[in-house]
Order: sequence, then C-alpha cells, then structure tokens
Amino acid sequence: MSEIFHAAGLAAWSGFLPEEELRAEALRPQMFDQAIRAFETTVRVAVDGDRVTAFAVLRPSADNDAEAKVGELHMFYAHPRVWGTGVARLLMADALARLRAAGYRAATLWTAEENHRPRAFYRSTGWRLDGARRSKTRHGVVFTELRHRIEL
Repeated sequence: MSEIFHAAGLAAWSGFLPEEELRAEALRPQMFDQAIRAFETTVRVAVDGDRVTAFAVLRPSADNDAEAKVGELHMFYAHPRVWGTGVARLLMADALARLRAAGYRAATLWTAEENHRPRAFYRSTGWRLDGARRSKTRHGVVFTELRHRIEL
C-alpha cells in the first residue's frame, strides 16, 4: 500500500507540491499498518496476480459536522500503471457497496482542489462537491482540500 501511495502521490501531486520532496519522501508502511488496524476501518484492495495494484480505506466519517450513518472513503489510491484500465472503477464500486452494506446512507472523501485527475474520476463515479473546504500543509505548501459526497 505504501508503494502505491508513493507512486500515485508522485504522479498526481507533483503539479502543486515540490516534486523533489515527493521523490525523496520515504515509504511509510507503518502509516498503512495503523490504517488497517484502526477500529471500524475496512481496507479493500485490487490485485493483479500476487501484487496489490489499488486500495481503498473505508471508515466512519471523521468530520466534525458529519451526521450519523455517514462513512468516509479515507484513502483511495491506484498505482499509475493501472490508471485507465478500469481497476479503480471496479474498486470504487466495491468500496461503495461495502459502505452501503455497513449501513451508511452517504459517504464523503477529501481531495486537493488542484488534484484534477482524481476529482474528475470521483465526479464520473457519482461523487459531488458538498461545499466544505479545509486547508492542509504538506512539504511546506499550503493547499485547499474539497469535500465530495455521495448518497448511497
């Protein structure tokens, strides 16, 4: 998961975050170990043979303004080598089905405003902006994240 996150992040974020910092960023498998073990978290993966090619981390919404029965697509990453193959679309369908089966009525996700490719993908799979924004800082760059929502 760490390798996918790193490769996808480098490909997607280098337009608005310093590429040299992204390239130098260490793989952080411990971050994903924590995500996998977190209470009420579900991890779904797409595989090709014995290699994970994409992953989704699902959980109850962590947003302060979330009403009951709202889940969150906390992480959704596909390795760039599978972009455009339909793998992400299949994984998204599976993730939404899992959220539905867990009893959630809606779900949210956050992504950088400048992250155009994923935002277009999310729109194509039914997610819509809900008007919420927040600021984040990564590698010394302040950027805006937009919240997307989908009714399940």
